[in-house]
Amino acid sequence: MNDSKNRTFHTIKDFVDLDFHAHRTTRNAIQAKLDLGNGIQISVVSHKDNEPSFGGLYGNASNGTYEVAVFQDDDFVPLSTADDVIGWQTKDDINDLMSKLQGNIDKVGDFIDSLHLARSEMRSYLDLDNPHIN
Repeated sequence: MNDSKNRTFHTIKDFVDLDFHAHRTTRNAIQAKLDLGNGIQISVVSHKDNEPSFGGLYGNASNGTYEVAVFQDDDFVPLSTADDVIGWQTKDDINDLMSKLQGNIDKVGDFIDSLHLARSEMRSYLDLDNPHIN
């Protein structure tokens, strides 16, 4: 017998759930922040159209690209081995990332742990934590 009354269903949030507003500090830019549960938040920012020739945000909404950051309990989650943010992400890229940050808490934890491990391994490989170099 299938008893749906005892099941808990979670709606997975994706790009369409992001509510964009004018960026707080960057002109001609947008930003959205969304709570994904379990202390995890995603931040998505982008220029509205042509980005400046130097500096600024790593995305251009008119071309469908965005810069993404993730926070767990207000600390950055390292999204690449070299930076806390990843740029030039498409809506599909963001949906994929958001799906990995929601759902089964053990799988989410394993995913975040793998990001921290990749960062740590890269720092070790580059000898960035050697006190005699820095």
